[in-house]
Amino acid sequence: MAASKTRIDWSLFFLRLAVGAMAFLTGFEPVLHSPIPTTLANAGHWALHLAEMLCGIFMLLGLWMPLASLGLALIIGWPLVIGWVHGAAFLGNLHGLFLLFVVIASGLGGAGKWAVGRD
Repeated sequence: MAASKTRIDWSLFFLRLAVGAMAFLTGFEPVLHSPIPTTLANAGHWALHLAEMLCGIFMLLGLWMPLASLGLALIIGWPLVIGWVHGAAFLGNLHGLFLLFVVIASGLGGAGKWAVGRD
């Protein structure tokens, strides 16, 4: 049974909302509870969380989806790859791997019908 266009539009909409909200809230939490950075390392962490929040906002709006999903895939995937390079088990971080696949799926699916930046 093939999915109708309406079902695909709704699924892309909810996937986009879920990924965007997850990214925004994941980046917002550390920024909210940390002091203003005083060292270069802390400023780098802050910049990373702000980039994650910005990508989340773009995903929520459906604006620049390829760029937002690429940014989130890099932010989520980089620690996974570094862990694998240093000997971590491939399936050692299932939560991170799941988030990476969901971000990639939302990027490949596009913004959908109800987006600020239409595909």
